[in-house]
Amino acid sequence: MNQFLQSIPVQRQVLYAIAICTLPLLLMFGYFFYQKSEVNSLAEHVESVKQQALLREKKQAVNMAVRKHYTDTDRFYIDKQLETLTFLEPETEALQKIAKQSHLIVDENVKKRLEFLTEENNFVFSEGNVQNFPYFRETQETLVHPVEVDINDVQKILSRIEGVQIGNYIPGPNRPQLIITDFKMEKKNVHEKNEVFVLDLKLIKREFF
Repeated sequence: MNQFLQSIPVQRQVLYAIAICTLPLLLMFGYFFYQKSEVNSLAEHVESVKQQALLREKKQAVNMAVRKHYTDTDRFYIDKQLETLTFLEPETEALQKIAKQSHLIVDENVKKRLEFLTEENNFVFSEGNVQNFPYFRETQETLVHPVEVDINDVQKILSRIEGVQIGNYIPGPNRPQLIITDFKMEKKNVHEKNEVFVLDLKLIKREFF
């Protein structure tokens, strides 16, 4: 053994000794950085779980606030506040004045138009699919037929559906959550002075338990 060691140059022996001495340090540093990487990974996971918990808590708080806001709503809100609306009132009033003038022969088209405005041109909703969820119920509400409206009527309708004041129009009391899922409006000119639109829409009525 001694002969073998003596056959190795001194410089190489020194290098071997240094290598043997530094190997434990290298292994120790390698283990340290591995453990540090594991700790960082664990810390990132904890932070991710924390953020998810915060988001879940915020979402739950929002849900609770929405449920609280829509407690004691009127389940007949659509019947009372939407299906009772009247549209194109200026045109209706003008045609009624013409119809009441006995000295005039009222045109048949005027009669038909007035009959349409007073008897047919109103909201009639049909209840469709009903879905029950843990804390609320959703009902699809679809207009049976489109209606004719002007810009003021549109503001009045949106105020009662969205639950906010628009112009001079305010929503009705105890409104359930109403969500517009389809809204179509096409322009129709009856005559030059009145800008009329044909409106069709669909809603979801959401009632919370």
